[in-house]
Order: sequence, then C-alpha cells, then structure tokens
Amino acid sequence: MFRSSTPETDIVLFEMIDQQSAADGTAYIAALDALAKRSEPAILIFRVAGFINQDHEIRKQAAAWFKRNRDRLDVFAKGLIRVDEGHHHGDGDHDHEDGHEYAEDSNFARMLPFAVKRTDSLDHAFDLARNWASVSNG
Repeated sequence: MFRSSTPETDIVLFEMIDQQSAADGTAYIAALDALAKRSEPAILIFRVAGFINQDHEIRKQAAAWFKRNRDRLDVFAKGLIRVDEGHHHGDGDHDHEDGHEYAEDSNFARMLPFAVKRTDSLDHAFDLARNWASVSNG
C-alpha cells in the first residue's frame, strides 16, 4: 500500500507498507508530482514497512523523476527523513542491516541538495522534522 498525506503544513508523509500494487506505483509517482508543485519547501518523511515489492518500472520512473527534478528539489523540499520499520524485499540478498542504501552518505543522499536523516520510528521522524533547523546540519 502507498499513501501520501500532509500532516503539517511543512511536513509531507509518504508511506509504503507491504505489497505495492500497480495502483500504488501510480499513486507514488502522482504524489511526487504533487510534491513538485509546492511553492514552499517541506520535509519529506518516507516511511517503509513490511514486505516491499515495488515494480521495477515504478522504480525506474521514480529515479527518472528525481533526475528530472534534481535542480529544483530545494524549491519544494528542504529535507528527507527515511523511516525504516523492519521492511524487507523477500529476495534474500537485499540486506539493509548496514544502512548502505539510504544512509546519510549514500549516492542517493549525496545527489540531494538537502540533508537526509534515517530513523526507525515515525514519532522520532516527526520530532526530527519539527526541529529540522537544528538537526539538519549535524
């Protein structure tokens, strides 16, 4: 399931929980497009939990979206917080234990014009987002 919400005016929440359908993939790309229409930057909290099996085509579209919007990201986003709640991909060799894929120093994070943080709790993510100015530099 994918869902998107704006729990606070400067916080956008994307949630990927368990199996991702084709409709979820379409909703994810639409949510990215909606994010890009913001006139004020927000903190994006990206929560993943459960068995995540996202279609390869959707991953390609999302990567293309980030590449296409790379020079404008700081117009509509001021930070990213990834919440990993024990998700897995079911492929047996896709290990997140060392945090390599979405760590603050990953290739993805380095291409972003803002700080990236990672946590294992949605409550902690909201605390980080509300105090972004003090936590985004450290």
